[in-house]
Amino acid sequence: MATPTITLVTVTPNPSTFGQSVTLTATVIPLGVGTPTGTVTFTITGGPTLTGTLSGGTTSVTATGLSVGIHPVVAVYSGDTNFLSSTSANLIAVVQAATTTSVVSSPDPSTLGESVTFTATVTPVGGGGGSPTGTMTFVIGGSGGGTFIQPVTAGVATLTLTTLGVGTHPVVAIYGGDTSFLPSSGVDTHTVDPAA
Repeated sequence: MATPTITLVTVTPNPSTFGQSVTLTATVIPLGVGTPTGTVTFTITGGPTLTGTLSGGTTSVTATGLSVGIHPVVAVYSGDTNFLSSTSANLIAVVQAATTTSVVSSPDPSTLGESVTFTATVTPVGGGGGSPTGTMTFVIGGSGGGTFIQPVTAGVATLTLTTLGVGTHPVVAIYGGDTSFLPSSGVDTHTVDPAA
């Protein structure tokens, strides 16, 4: 007669940040003697279905590419000739990833009337997957500056101006965040020299 089992599933890390891989570990506990064998199938809502083979009553799999939000996961032990199947559930929480924003200008310094391009780059902290999208707000101080909103594509936004007056211009680039990435900002200065 087959022995009943209890399956427990854990999630590490939990919560995780967007782009971070998550390890799911299932432990099958026999309500009797012996060690269960066979497989455990992990079904993740909004994610992949993964299968691991038990070794010593435990198996782990790695899930990647999960979107921000709560993902229920169900682990089903298949059973074997000596042990009955069992099921466990847990929740995977994925939160927005932190970012850093840097901004540079080119050419710097420029001369009066010259076209200047400001480039802001958003980088996920921790090197997670995916590319930030959304909008970047450029705040350019001084004569000829202003506030400008530009799209972020693959983590980069650009702004080109020809209106800046002579002098030093403080520059702030503010990334607004998106569904997967948190806001951040960066600062720089740009110098405009008089025309020769």
